[in-house]
Amino acid sequence: MSSNDQIDGMDGEARSDRPQPPVSSPSEEMALLRAENDRLRRELANLQAPGLWQADIEETLEAGSVPAGDPAVRLPLLEAMLETAPVGVVLADGQGRIVHGNGWVERMLRHPVLHSADTESYGEWVAFHADGTPVENHEYPLSRVIRDGEEHSQIDVHYRRGDGTMFWMRVIGEPVRDADGNRVGATVALVDIDEEKRLLQEKEVLLGEVNHRVKNSLQLVGSILSLQAREARGEGAAVLQAASARVRAVAAVHASLYHDDNVRTVEFGEHLRRFCKTLADGLGARERGINIVVDTESVTLRAEKAVPLALVVNELVTNAFKYAFPPDIAGSQDLDENTRHVQVSLSRTDGGQVAVEVSDNGTGSGTNFEEASFDRQPTKMGRAESQSPQPVKNGLGTTLISTLTRQLGATVTQETNDGWMTRIVFEP
Repeated sequence: MSSNDQIDGMDGEARSDRPQPPVSSPSEEMALLRAENDRLRRELANLQAPGLWQADIEETLEAGSVPAGDPAVRLPLLEAMLETAPVGVVLADGQGRIVHGNGWVERMLRHPVLHSADTESYGEWVAFHADGTPVENHEYPLSRVIRDGEEHSQIDVHYRRGDGTMFWMRVIGEPVRDADGNRVGATVALVDIDEEKRLLQEKEVLLGEVNHRVKNSLQLVGSILSLQAREARGEGAAVLQAASARVRAVAAVHASLYHDDNVRTVEFGEHLRRFCKTLADGLGARERGINIVVDTESVTLRAEKAVPLALVVNELVTNAFKYAFPPDIAGSQDLDENTRHVQVSLSRTDGGQVAVEVSDNGTGSGTNFEEASFDRQPTKMGRAESQSPQPVKNGLGTTLISTLTRQLGATVTQETNDGWMTRIVFEP
């Protein structure tokens, strides 16, 4: 008899002998479920080997020892082990019928093990996703292992206990196989992660508060630099204004981290739209007749990627305003103000990488890197040849872009085609 046949036979015998009284109240139903669970546990513990092995078993007992692998004691030993494990364990047969649960299930869930008839009945175990939607039958790991054939399945759920209280539980499911490797059922471990979730939420709140304070501190530093720039003259004023803009770029990322649901990541598409609008105002785009066009997809980046990328975009857009549309030609008839623009785009490549492009239709004199300066760096710089040599600008902005793109692990290409374009590609 296979292990699956034993389970089926046990359940069939129970159905034929067990009366089915009407349940008139929740308390009576709870008592019946508890009694049924205890009965199944006793039957499983008392399950013995077929009669062919009985003589050998008796001889072994008379000898004073029983091997742990002997079928006569294997099931009771396994159950004893399950009862000592500080997690709930539930066993289902090949059809998805729940046939056993250890004592921790009842202690954790505060109701008896529910002997669901099949995978379509798992809704009896009432649980919810983080967004409050109910967990469907097919989403439970038991169903995914038995019905969908998965080797491993896991889900975190907000579970409603028998007394009505809620707690977070991790459900981990894997198949059960016989000696020949055939699937005969599945088992799940139920782990109480309520404390883990609480600590994680506290940590997220603290991280959000840290981001908020960093943002406030950076904004204060940026304001101080701006005030000093107003008092300064000539090149000193320009340097202080540039420093203030860079500080604001970092502060803007921390502001997004604070306001988003996940304090570790930024939805960079929306952030880029807001950031470029602020940047345009700070650079006097409207007064100079320059449009900033932003074209983005929804791309989520970790903070360690978002901060350097924001700084790179700040440098590239600022350089476009400075070199592609210098003030002495901003009003030139050669560049119609209706078509004068800086374009910023964010997208994913076919290979799943993140691509950022900053381009302009200005004089073709953007941020031009010296290829030789990257000979020993992982970042690859390429530049298409233009009809006239372009000036090389080796200021702080160029150094920052070089350093930050290396930090991103990015590949950078540049070309001139009715203006200047810089393309940055990196792994998110």
